[in-house]
Amino acid sequence: MPATVNGHTHLDLTPLGGKMDGPQGFLPWVKEIIRLKDHLGEEDIRKGLCDGVSMAKNQGTALVGDHRSLPFSGPAQDGRPVVYEFREYLGSREDSPPWEKNENGLFSLAAHAPHTTAPWLIRSLKQAAAARGRVFSIHVAESEEEASFIRTGCGPWAALLSGRGVDFSRWALPARSPLWHLDTLGVLDPLTLAVHLVQAGPEDLDLIARRGTHVCVCPRSNHRLVGKLPDVPAMLKRSIRPALGTDSLASVDSLSIFDEMSFLWKHIPSLGPEDILAMGTINGARALGMSGHFGSLDPGKAAAVLFVPAEGSSAPGVVSAVVGGHFKTISEVSA
Repeated sequence: MPATVNGHTHLDLTPLGGKMDGPQGFLPWVKEIIRLKDHLGEEDIRKGLCDGVSMAKNQGTALVGDHRSLPFSGPAQDGRPVVYEFREYLGSREDSPPWEKNENGLFSLAAHAPHTTAPWLIRSLKQAAAARGRVFSIHVAESEEEASFIRTGCGPWAALLSGRGVDFSRWALPARSPLWHLDTLGVLDPLTLAVHLVQAGPEDLDLIARRGTHVCVCPRSNHRLVGKLPDVPAMLKRSIRPALGTDSLASVDSLSIFDEMSFLWKHIPSLGPEDILAMGTINGARALGMSGHFGSLDPGKAAAVLFVPAEGSSAPGVVSAVVGGHFKTISEVSA
């Protein structure tokens, strides 16, 4: 089978793995992330990036959409997984962030989220990415705290921002929903990757489908932090083909897309295993603009091939075994 694609993760949070057992709920988790990140040094983060890449490789991933808020490069691209690096910004800065480069040329910009990033900064980041034909990424509709803040302009999230000295008085709030807020900024299009969408309702999904915006869901992280999953069946009915991401080791136990697939099927058994397999492979490659190289076994693509010892009496049975995690080991096939 093709090696998997991790559409969204944060490798710079790898050092926080195993340290986030206490907080329950989205807002306490955010506060704990802020506290722990303040104690991470440059070497901790660099080591985390290297460790995260190694974990992804050992778990069968060929391509990673990595989001990092600090300008740390590395490790060097010496094979798979290939890292598509998103430099992520938040806050209310007025100037346009610089366009950076990494060693393999796979670099773009991301806004953290509509509840953490000023509208003019979101628009500026999107325009800079679009001018270079690159994917722009943003977390959106992840938590009820975010949705409530966007709809009302007040509440617990507003209090958190105010406590950190963030002035959101010019953020054009309240708005209809986080996704409609982004649409008024002109950022929803086929070169945008919207991550999470746990709080997206039918009208939000209709909007996403009309705009052709790509979607990445992180079911294990969503289930842990907000106790809810995105409505993947409703997405598929609208011909939205979501990718899968692991978010980070601050909210999940592994960087394995196989673990995401099996978790999703266990919690939404109505999904077809073929759809879930596509979410972990070709959908992620499309979402990152890399379907010409990864996500399927076709002539001309990268030779990113896995051997998975899954058994079944038919092709659908084998796919079900893969998606359900009914195998012991995986290995990369040399080409």
